[in-house]
Amino acid sequence: MKNLYLLLVAILFISCSEKKTPRTLMDLQGQWQFATDSSNLGVNEKWFLKTLNDSINLPGTTDTNQKGFINTDSTTLHLSRPYTYEGIAWYRKKIIVPEHFKNKHIELVLERSKFSKVWIDSTLIGSSKLLQSPQQFNVSKVLTPGEHFITIQVDNSLKLTPYGNVHIYSDDTQTNWNGIIGKMYLEASPKTFISNLQVHPNIDKKKIDVSIEIENALNLSDLNIQFDIKKSHDGKTTQLTPKTFKIKDNKAILEYVIKDSISLWSEFEQPLYELTATILNPESNNAKTVSFGMRNFSVNGTQFTINNTKTFLRGKHEAAVFPLTGYTPTSVEDWERIYKIAKQYGINHYRFHTYCPPEAAFIAADKTGMYLQVELPFWGGLESDTIANNLKEEGIAMLKAYANHPSFVMFSPGNEIWGGHDKIENVMLALKNYDNRPLYAMGSNNNIGYLKPKAYSQFFVGARIPTNGHSTKGHTRLTHAFADAEQGGILNTSTPSTQVNFDYAVNNMPLPLVSHEIGQYQIYPNYDEIDKYTGVLKPRNLQVFQKRLEKAGMKHLDSSFQKASGAWSAICYKAEMEAALRTKGMAGFQLLDLQDFPGQGTALVGVLDAFMESKNVITTEAWKQSCNDITLLAEFSKYCWTNTESFQAQIKIANYSDAIVDTVIDWIIKDENGNTFKQGSFDKQSFINGELLDVGTLTLKLDGIDTAKKLTLNITIPNTSYSNSFPIWVYPSNQKIAIPETVLVTNTFNSTTLSSLKNGKNVLLFPDFDSIETKSVAGHFPPDFWNYGMFKSISESVKKPISPGTLGILTNPKHPIFNNFPTDYHTNWQWFSILKESRPIILDELNKAFLPTVQVIDNLERNHKLGLIFEFNVGKGNLLVCMSPLNTTQTPETVQLYQSILNYMISDNFHPKQALKYSDLETLFNN
Repeated sequence: MKNLYLLLVAILFISCSEKKTPRTLMDLQGQWQFATDSSNLGVNEKWFLKTLNDSINLPGTTDTNQKGFINTDSTTLHLSRPYTYEGIAWYRKKIIVPEHFKNKHIELVLERSKFSKVWIDSTLIGSSKLLQSPQQFNVSKVLTPGEHFITIQVDNSLKLTPYGNVHIYSDDTQTNWNGIIGKMYLEASPKTFISNLQVHPNIDKKKIDVSIEIENALNLSDLNIQFDIKKSHDGKTTQLTPKTFKIKDNKAILEYVIKDSISLWSEFEQPLYELTATILNPESNNAKTVSFGMRNFSVNGTQFTINNTKTFLRGKHEAAVFPLTGYTPTSVEDWERIYKIAKQYGINHYRFHTYCPPEAAFIAADKTGMYLQVELPFWGGLESDTIANNLKEEGIAMLKAYANHPSFVMFSPGNEIWGGHDKIENVMLALKNYDNRPLYAMGSNNNIGYLKPKAYSQFFVGARIPTNGHSTKGHTRLTHAFADAEQGGILNTSTPSTQVNFDYAVNNMPLPLVSHEIGQYQIYPNYDEIDKYTGVLKPRNLQVFQKRLEKAGMKHLDSSFQKASGAWSAICYKAEMEAALRTKGMAGFQLLDLQDFPGQGTALVGVLDAFMESKNVITTEAWKQSCNDITLLAEFSKYCWTNTESFQAQIKIANYSDAIVDTVIDWIIKDENGNTFKQGSFDKQSFINGELLDVGTLTLKLDGIDTAKKLTLNITIPNTSYSNSFPIWVYPSNQKIAIPETVLVTNTFNSTTLSSLKNGKNVLLFPDFDSIETKSVAGHFPPDFWNYGMFKSISESVKKPISPGTLGILTNPKHPIFNNFPTDYHTNWQWFSILKESRPIILDELNKAFLPTVQVIDNLERNHKLGLIFEFNVGKGNLLVCMSPLNTTQTPETVQLYQSILNYMISDNFHPKQALKYSDLETLFNN
């Protein structure tokens, strides 16, 4: 049995140098003894000397092993854990230390855990508070060859980590698990060994400066160090010339000049270097290997540069949403899958919200070319010196563990920090002085953008800038919560165009400006997603919302609601991304989100679900039109035109690729049937990379169009995948609305209205809003921000208006009511003035089977059946109700819809199927 064990240990030996095997690892994965200790009895009762009465598999958590307290709560705030546990848990395992560990330096390494204490047999070794870096314990003095017990106490009590509702342990995302995840092993090395190896690339001088630290328990003098470097790129490995050094101190900075041509790492190419530093002294014979990239991620004015070329960050917010495990992945393969999906959508940047991922995420980012911003686990006001010191220790450990990775380019102390900024500054200055390789910020959206950047800040992340941040002038994104901006900001208050940019914000911010958490557009769920939750987190929130939809009689509409709200949300995301890209000098954006966030009240804001799988509301090709290294843009003043006007657009190109583009630009305008209206090309030009550049002006007379039409402008770079498309609507000019004799148009539901219906007349009702105010919701254009419940509560607490909470329209574009008003099944830009002036009415009390002709999709929390346009048969007459006052608004699109409705009402197609009693009408339209 002993020989079998030694054979297994030998198989697990891992070398850190190709030439030698000076470090060996004993893998500790597998079954451990286990016990919970919510009463904190274990230390006094010396559980580290006792057999624990349960077992658990590690790496893993109490959730993955179904330990803890059974949880039956069905909160709608986030996904639910069937098993919860907060407090102390004990993990114990018997090991046999092999003979060749004798007289070695031995470390116990736990890749990721919570507040922990470690015993070897009866000896307390120490504790660790690190949440975001490997926990390491020196067990050399007690681990002699032979049988021993390792006991680990893990305490996930939130009182030990008072950092706010951060994503490293929030139930909104990866949960406050108890356990140990990732690698866990004993490492044996010579007593004199390399403890730290940090590589500082200098691409201009074609060299690296290597900071080396040696733990020299053998007190060796004149240490001989050899550097072996290899480069891997496109499946080919090249060995560089070795170099030896002689050092006298235990710390040194050693220079290695690369004689061959260097290969630069970026989002476009990912050559990776590997440095193995070996102590050649025979008494030690120790080696350590680290990976690095030759790159320079820096600042040039208000933009970032990669290897001296301007780049633009097309970022995704990452919140540790992993429903199957309830914790962040620790395998490179899992993270490669995640990044590759994001790359399909044009993403080149990840911002980790109040957490830092395990090393596997950095390795995968190195391999796929992803720029990472990581954060300390903090969200709130930093008033405690103890917490500040803990955060500093956490940050230094993160830098030691991850800063060699070329993907680690940005470092923030946390999210929306609202106080204790002096303490934050002290922490970040200490980290910056310790390691200046990443760029540092004072936080992400501190004081929701109103706080000016500190002197140490190298970039600014905010939803607004401090100057005029209270107005849309100082905003850096199109949409906010009603609690943070009047009526939610630009998209809900300004006539739609493609000319919106953030020039003012960039011109008044001397640092690279990254717009914070742009988008947050809700998409209604398709409840088939429930079946995907086969892991530790259960979608009880979605099940509650599904039952509410069923109770409202609309269970069958969830997929239609998702399709329509998703298509509209994707259009709004397109507007967000393009507004940033057409801002000269802007540094980038961070989406919230490409992916759903099933916490904080359930914020389903992604075109991908919580599993990073498509909802099929937009293709990757369509998304990348507005999110790519080269983006074609068209700037025009409005989406709705008349046939007496000339359409004019300024065509631009945002070239943040790795090359100068010499090309013509083709354009074509087609109608909905694919017929070409006009087409042409801009002459061949040279578009340098790293710039937003003018292509030319497109001017077209629209006088050849005599009926309402939707046209689409397509711009392309020939023989490439780069293209973009923009809809416009053209309407006949100066239409005079003539009310047919057979139709009564009225704003009041009264005896005259009833009499007309009884006499068989067709009635078009634009209800007076005062009469239905308590039975309706206000008009709203973009999809609701984040989620309705959370920001309703916040608005109420700060005494601000509450968002109407709607998600756009659902309709049938082939319905004859639209014969003269081109529309999609979802909201698009031509609906702005119609929806903004509307007041959709609540139709919950009507027949469950009845659906409005144009339904406004309500949020998943409320699930009202909201009518914008709907019709009834009433006695001998027919009633059509429009909850937008088209008869008093005079934009081309409102006039056109009004005329289309009237044409429909005098056609043979107008035969409402839903009958309604006179008494029901009176109840519906009178308070």
